[in-house]
Amino acid sequence: MSQSVFFNQTVLVVVIVIVVAAIVVYALIRKKKALRARLDGQFGKAPLFTDKPDMTSISSCWRHNKEEAIHPIDDITWDDLDMDKVFLRIDSCHTSVGEEYLYALLHTPEFCSDALTERENLMLLLGKNPQLRLDLQVYLHKTGKTDHNGLSSFFDGTASKRLKFPFLYKILAVIPLVCAGAMFLDLKIGLFALALSFISNIVVYCLTKTYIEKELASLRYFSALLWCAKKISRHSALASHPLSSGLKTHLRAFRKIGGKLSSVAKQKTTDIDMFAEYIKIPFLYDIINYNKAIDIIGQNAESFRALYRIVGELDTAVAVLSFRKSLPYYARPEFAEDSVIDTEDIYHPLLSDPVPNTARICRGSLVSGSNASGKSTFIKAVAINGILAQTVHTCTARRYRARFALVLTSMAVRDDITAGESYFITELKSLRRIIQKIPDVFCVCFIDEILRGTNTIERIAASASVLRYLQTLDCLCVVATHDIELTRMLEGLYDNYHFGEQMTSDGMYFDYTLKIGASRTKNAVKLLEYMEFDRRIIDSAQKLVEKFEATQTWDTLR
Repeated sequence: MSQSVFFNQTVLVVVIVIVVAAIVVYALIRKKKALRARLDGQFGKAPLFTDKPDMTSISSCWRHNKEEAIHPIDDITWDDLDMDKVFLRIDSCHTSVGEEYLYALLHTPEFCSDALTERENLMLLLGKNPQLRLDLQVYLHKTGKTDHNGLSSFFDGTASKRLKFPFLYKILAVIPLVCAGAMFLDLKIGLFALALSFISNIVVYCLTKTYIEKELASLRYFSALLWCAKKISRHSALASHPLSSGLKTHLRAFRKIGGKLSSVAKQKTTDIDMFAEYIKIPFLYDIINYNKAIDIIGQNAESFRALYRIVGELDTAVAVLSFRKSLPYYARPEFAEDSVIDTEDIYHPLLSDPVPNTARICRGSLVSGSNASGKSTFIKAVAINGILAQTVHTCTARRYRARFALVLTSMAVRDDITAGESYFITELKSLRRIIQKIPDVFCVCFIDEILRGTNTIERIAASASVLRYLQTLDCLCVVATHDIELTRMLEGLYDNYHFGEQMTSDGMYFDYTLKIGASRTKNAVKLLEYMEFDRRIIDSAQKLVEKFEATQTWDTLR
């Protein structure tokens, strides 16, 4: 082959390599730009979930840490307010750590301004620097979500995750080398011993790896979390922020774990990866490194928690900023020393077309009104915003000012069939837990239809007594009720507000607007007519109402 032909072929190969490299680089750049454009386009929009979120997985961080919470939002309040749905309305987190952290955060209100101020300052930084916010979104998105990743289980310690008798694995790993050396003394015996040791180690490897598969998944996700934390810590726009220096400090604790995680936890996807794994199997390399990785995490438990918290805080900050942008308007809460809820144009975050209301609640208040008039939605809106104010520092209102308080509710009470308890017993327990909690912390209590599970006379008597007692405690109590009698019995102790309806030629009309004073109207019979019940039912009901109002006794209604 002449030199000119060789030169031409070499040039052709070089050109092909350059063209292929250029195509690959161009494709990567386009892919990166497309990802950034997609993430930026999704920011500020309500989250959409193609699949039903796995709430068991999302709540794992909270389950492992709830015992440490001082005054958490309890399960009854969480369920009464549909807080799972509120969480999902906010949750545009890109990582499992972020959404697990956000879920736990909504359960743990702050009772001083320090943590909330830090959270707000972080959001202000990201809000003023969209490029930084988008870079964080990219890092977090590449880390991704893995349901049941198991990282939160490391909060309980790592002792139970270690393989027992680790020295045995080291002995088994050395045996193939000893057998290889024996081949120089007796080739046949050495080869037989080497084959036997390879087979036994492969069996041990396969059995052990199956046993620790869940923990390997956790280590894989931790490896991704470390990558994300490193990228964030090196971002120049975050260099002066305490979270960045915190990441750098805690990442140092896991410098030795990098190589061990990459070998133990890395998914084997390429032929080279698979070949390397086959070479390491007989020497139990990954199994030995697994215990070392678990030990490093256990020895640096505080740094592990800190990395989890910082990445979770950053992911949550981006999600809350997106939540704010998706709202028609929002307010940063103000916190007062006096027992007050002062809010302007507050609305329920889950309603697509909410009617805002303005209220100043300075003491116990009764919110009366007819069926479907909006009183329950209003008190839920106020309760939810009380939680949002002290967790994500964001309220769905134009103004929100209140005292730091624990939100407690008694609303969606149900029979507890498994415990053999009636509706009324369950309701009493729900109220009792509120009364027992108030001495520990200032509470804002929201009650919907107090003691509805018993007869009218005793319900009103017991309800009035409970509400009078609550008024003597250090709490603020807001009650939605149908019972107009309560507004008369508690006059002077409780302020009164109400919702109402209007009858027009087109039917019944609700304006869902809060008004000062007690309701003096009822609409159950009107609703029968509005829903086109048989006229005989409507007329009979109306006559019974009139008869009762004239006599004020149930005996005449037979």
